[in-house]
Amino acid sequence: MDSPDFIVPPPHLIPPRHDTGTETVRVPSRERSLPVFAPPAAAQAPTAAAPARQWRLLLPGGRAVPVTGTVLVGRNPVTFGAWTDAELVAVDDPAASVSKTHAAFEAHGDTLTVTDAHSTNGVVVVAEGQRERELTPGEPAPLAHGETVHLGRFAVHVELA
Repeated sequence: MDSPDFIVPPPHLIPPRHDTGTETVRVPSRERSLPVFAPPAAAQAPTAAAPARQWRLLLPGGRAVPVTGTVLVGRNPVTFGAWTDAELVAVDDPAASVSKTHAAFEAHGDTLTVTDAHSTNGVVVVAEGQRERELTPGEPAPLAHGETVHLGRFAVHVELA
């Protein structure tokens, strides 16, 4: 019976042997309690983290587009070059001044840049009370909260919310 190959039958499977003076009896079950996990005491209560600020493009008609990476804006934008994983945002421009893929907006934390994607009518950045900045195609330009970006005659407002 001490052999590792010996299988112990369950109680009441084998009738008691009266010749040995032993009887098989069911052992009452023991209630097992599971271990209780107690988390370590915190030194101090965690402070609520301030919600992350996010850049948004406000388009005419009230549409807001969150910018979390790269966003290509145009009449019918397509990904290309360094912007193969960009989000595409098509805009309706009745004046037909917006190119197919007009500009790229790129967010990096608290910084937002715009790059003219070699558009026909250019990109102009206007800050309230300052002179207009006409962008050089292919060169990113930093943007600030509240500025307006003109894609041809189409105006996009930029905000950090």
